Amino acid sequence: MGKLISVIFVVGILVAAVVLVVKLIGGAISLVSGLFHLILGLAVIVALAALVIWMFRYAAKHRK
Repeated sequence: MGKLISVIFVVGILVAAVVLVVKLIGGAISLVSGLFHLILGLAVIVALAALVIWMFRYAAKHRK
């Protein structure tokens, strides 16, 4: 009976360890994905600002 409890306890610990590792890997992937989206968002904002600045400079140079 004691051996059965020990086996169940060890299996429970192993399952908990696997779940913890999977959650850590999932969290790391989520963090990297969030960072990638942040960088993409900033790049879009900078590109739009550069486009607007260029448009105003172009319009100022070609004013009649």
